[in-house]
Amino acid sequence: MPNIMRFARLGLLACVAGLVGLWDWGTGREPATPQRIAWTTSRVIGSPESPPPFRAANAFPHLKFDHPVHLTAMPGADRLVVCEERGKIYSFPNRPDTQQADLFFDPARDLQTLKRTPGATGFDRNYALAFHPQFQQNRYCFVVYTLNGRNARKGQRGFVDGTRVSRFRVTETQPPRLDPASETIILTFLRDGHNGCDLQFGPDGYLYICLGDAADPNPPDILRTGQDISDLHSSVLRIDVDHPEAGKPYAIPTDNPFVGMTVRGKPARGEVWAYGFRNPWRMSFDRQTGDLWLGDVGWESWEMIHKVEKGGNYGWSIVEARQSVHADEPPGPTPIRPPMIELPHTQAASVTGGFVYRGKKLPQLFGAYIFGDWETRRLWAARFADGRLQKLEELISPVVRSVGFGEDAAGELYFVAHDSGLVHTLEPNTTPEYDPAAFPRTLSATGLFSSTTRNTFAPGVYPFVINSHQWQDHATAEYGIALPNLTAVRDYEKKRPIPGNVFWHNFRLHFPQNTVLVKTLSLEREQGNAATQQRIETQLLHFDGSYWHGYTYAWRDDQTDADLVPADGADRLLTVTDSRYAGGKRQQMWTFLSRSQCLQCHNAWNEYALAFNLTQVHKDAETPMGRRNQLEWLNAFGLLERRNAEDQPIGGYSYLERCVMPRLADPNDMTQERDARARSYLHVNCSSCHRFGGGGSANIDLTAFEKHRAMNDLTGPAKLGKFDLPDPHVIAPGEPYRSVLYYRMAKFNSGRMPHIGSTLVDPHGTRLIHDWIQAMKPKSSESPPTGTLAQQLERPGSALALAHALTRPECPAPFRQTVLAAAEKLAPGPVRDLFDGYLPQDPTRRKLGPSPRPRAILTLSGDAARGRELLHSKRVQCLNCHQQEQKGTELGPKLDGLAKTRRKEELLESLLDPSRRVEPPYQAYQLLTLDGKSFVGLLVKRNNHEIILKDHQNKTIVVQADNVDEFRPARESLMPTGQLADLTAQEAADLLEWLMSLR
Repeated sequence: MPNIMRFARLGLLACVAGLVGLWDWGTGREPATPQRIAWTTSRVIGSPESPPPFRAANAFPHLKFDHPVHLTAMPGADRLVVCEERGKIYSFPNRPDTQQADLFFDPARDLQTLKRTPGATGFDRNYALAFHPQFQQNRYCFVVYTLNGRNARKGQRGFVDGTRVSRFRVTETQPPRLDPASETIILTFLRDGHNGCDLQFGPDGYLYICLGDAADPNPPDILRTGQDISDLHSSVLRIDVDHPEAGKPYAIPTDNPFVGMTVRGKPARGEVWAYGFRNPWRMSFDRQTGDLWLGDVGWESWEMIHKVEKGGNYGWSIVEARQSVHADEPPGPTPIRPPMIELPHTQAASVTGGFVYRGKKLPQLFGAYIFGDWETRRLWAARFADGRLQKLEELISPVVRSVGFGEDAAGELYFVAHDSGLVHTLEPNTTPEYDPAAFPRTLSATGLFSSTTRNTFAPGVYPFVINSHQWQDHATAEYGIALPNLTAVRDYEKKRPIPGNVFWHNFRLHFPQNTVLVKTLSLEREQGNAATQQRIETQLLHFDGSYWHGYTYAWRDDQTDADLVPADGADRLLTVTDSRYAGGKRQQMWTFLSRSQCLQCHNAWNEYALAFNLTQVHKDAETPMGRRNQLEWLNAFGLLERRNAEDQPIGGYSYLERCVMPRLADPNDMTQERDARARSYLHVNCSSCHRFGGGGSANIDLTAFEKHRAMNDLTGPAKLGKFDLPDPHVIAPGEPYRSVLYYRMAKFNSGRMPHIGSTLVDPHGTRLIHDWIQAMKPKSSESPPTGTLAQQLERPGSALALAHALTRPECPAPFRQTVLAAAEKLAPGPVRDLFDGYLPQDPTRRKLGPSPRPRAILTLSGDAARGRELLHSKRVQCLNCHQQEQKGTELGPKLDGLAKTRRKEELLESLLDPSRRVEPPYQAYQLLTLDGKSFVGLLVKRNNHEIILKDHQNKTIVVQADNVDEFRPARESLMPTGQLADLTAQEAADLLEWLMSLR
C-alpha cells in the first residue's frame, strides 16, 4: 500500500506540474512560449576556393531580348543576329554602344508557308539559324524552327513534319531583313521534344544539322531511335544544299558514312553523319582545325561533350556517358565512342555546347573549348591534348543561364542568357566578390558554436534529431540547423523550383540564403563504452542562395577544435577496441570525403538536405518547448513556415495532418514493422544513388515513399556483378544468400554498398536486410550450409551464411575465431571479401582500399624498379590481360608505349576506375544465349552466322547466331575495378612510375 500511495502522489504531482507548465497561476494566463534567438554570428560565407578568373560582362548594355536562344554573326556586315525562342529574330551592329536592335524576321507574324504542312496551326519556336558560306554572293540564310499543329496521321506521336529547316533570302536593305516570301523548305521531321536543333556550315561547305531523340525525358528514348540510323533522329546530319537532286531541295554527299547501307533489314538514311545523341544542344566547328564539337544534354546522371567524327556512335540510349540505360538495345553499326567530357549531375544538368576560342582579346583562353550549363549556370574552359581532356577550369561565378554561344567575325566569343535576355562576353575578374582567405579554416571560426571544446551551439543554432540514421562505420551523429537572423525554411504544399533555378527540379523545402546544416560524427574508441566516445568530424552543408556546398572539419585529438579538410578530402587511421575483430582491434581507415563526393548524395534529386526533411524530423523529441513533435516545435519557433500554392503563410501542422504525413522508420526500433524499417534503411543508405536521377548503375528504386514499381525491379537477375553466387538476383525472395543486394552490404573491399561514407559492415543493418529478404517467402527453400568449414568457405553462397553468423550478437567467440582463422588463409576473391575487414591489418602497410584518393598516390615519388618487380609479381594481375616485355596476354592494350598517349593522372585513372573510359577496341560485350548461358568478352567477330568473343582469360567463345537471346555492350570494362585496392599508396606510386617509363 505505501508504494501504491507513493506512485499516486507522483502521478498527482506530475499532473499538477503539467498544469503549472500550461498555466501561469499568478496571472491567470498561459505562460509565454520560449522565444527563438536570432543567429547573427555566421562566418560561413563565400568559399575557401579562389574566385573564378573571369566575369560575365554585358556586351551590349542597351540591348535586351525576350528569352534569346541563339547568336551568330552575319558575314560581311559586322552585325550580330539573335534568335528569340518564341519568334522574333533581330540583327544589330557589333558595337557596345548600339542603342537598338533591328527586326530581322518575325515568323509568328510573317510566315507564309503554314499550309504546306497538313495540320499546322501556327509558328511555335525558333532554334537557330546559319548563313551560307557564300552569303555575300547568294544572300542565303537557313533557319530551323518548329510549328504548332495537330497530328495528320493516326497513332503518330508528336507533330509530323512539325520541325523545319528552311532557306530564306536576306534583303540588301539597311537594316537587312529576311524575306518571308523567299522561303524554301529544305527538310522536315517530327516535332515532339528533344528536337535538339542546331545548324552549322562545315569547312567542307555542307550543312550540318543536329537532332535529338524526339521524345520526352521519360521513359528514355521511347522511340528507340538512338541507335537506329534508318531515321534522322538522334543524329548529326550532313547535306549538300547547293546541288539538289532526286526531287529534293538538297543532295546527300556520296562520302557520307552510311550511304547505301542496310542495318537490321532497314535502309540507312544517307543524311546521317554521326548518331547516338540524346538531345544535342549547340554544336560548332573550330575555325582553325575544322573539328566539330557538340554538347549533348543527358538524362539522369551525365552531361556530355563530344568531338563528332564521321560515322561516330555516341552511345544513346544504350548508355548515357558511362551509365547504362537500355543495355539490351541493339547497337548501331559502329562502335560506341566515349565523350570527350562527361560531367556528373552534381556539376551540370543541361549542357550548352560552345566554341573553341580563337579570338585575340583573351589570349589565355586561346585554343580552349568554352561551354556552359543551362541549369547550374556554370561556364568552363576545356583543354585537350592527344585526344584527351587535360584540364577543365571553371571561368565565372554561376550567374548566367547560358543557352547559346556565338562568335563574331574576329572569333570573339559571346553567350546569351535565356533568363535576363542579355548578351554577355568574358572579362578578367579584377574585383572578386569574396576573399577565400576569409572563409573559416577552423570550426570555432564558423560562428556555429559558442564553444567547440564543449560542443555547444551558438545562440540561434538549434539541434534536431532524425528518424533514420545513415550507417557510417559505427559513428553516431548529432544534427543542427542554423538560419541567418530570424529567417525560416519555407515548406510549400506543392513542390516548386528554387527561384533562379530550372523549372524541372521542384523542392518542397526552400532554405534562406546562407543556411548551414551541421552534422557531427563521433566514434567510441572502445566499442560499447560510451565514455570513450570522441568527435571525429563535423560536416557543414552551406546554401549560398542558389547552390549547396559541402565542407568537412576534422576534429583534433584534444577535442578543442576541428580544422577544414582540403577540397579533395583526407583520411586518418583509427584503432578501436572491438572484440568482434581479430586480435580484439578494429583498424579503421576514416575517410574525410572530398567536397565533390559530398554532392554525389546531396544532389537535386534528393532535394539536397538529407537529414533536415519532413520525413526525417517528423518525430517526437525534446525541444526548447518541451517534449513534442519536432514539426510542431519548428513551426511554432519560426524555423519552419508552411506556405500554400499562392505563397501565402498557412497554419501549423495539426495533429490529424501529422498522423497521415509520411515519416521514415527507425531501423533499430524493433517495435516498428520490419518492412518499414528495411525500406527506411535502404532509403537512407542507398536511395541517394538508386532512384531516378541518382546515378546508380542498377536500374532500381530504393526510395521508401514513392509508388514502387513491380517487385520485379528488385527481384530480377543480377546484371552488374554476380560474385559467384548461385543463380544470383538483386533480391531473391526468401533467399538472402542468393541476393546480390545483401552480399554487397555484407562484404568488404571494392563493390560493397554503400560505397560512399562507409567501408565496414553494418552488423545490425545486414541482419535487418537479411531477415527482410528471408521473410519475403516464409517457407524459404534456402537450406543452411552443410559440409566442413573449409567446404563452406569454398562457395560464396555458404560463406555468406557464415559471414551472417558473425554479425549476430550471440555468435560464440570461439566460433568467430575459428572462422576468421580459416578465412585468413583464403586467396583474394568474393569469399575472402566477406571476412577481410575483420582480419588483422598491418599498420605499416595501409592498403588503398576501395576508395583511394588519386592525390595520395600522385604526391609520392615512385621507384620504377620496384614498380617493374611488382608488375611481374603475382600480387597484381596486369599481365593476365596485358603484355609487357613480351610477357603476359595480349587481351588489353600493350603496356609498352601506353604512356606515350596518356598523362600520369590519366594512366592512374585507368587503373583506379577502368570502366570510366573504355577505348572502342576494348569495349566489352555481354551475351545471353537462349539456353541460359551468359558470356562477357571483347568482340572478335560478328556476322549473320555467329558471334565470337574473347573473355577475360583470353579464351575464345563462339555462339551461333540462332542461339543469341541478348547481345549488348557491357557496362563495365573487362578490367575489374579495385586492381590497386590491396596495394599501399607507395606501391601504387611505384607501379605508376614504371608504367610511365614505358614510353
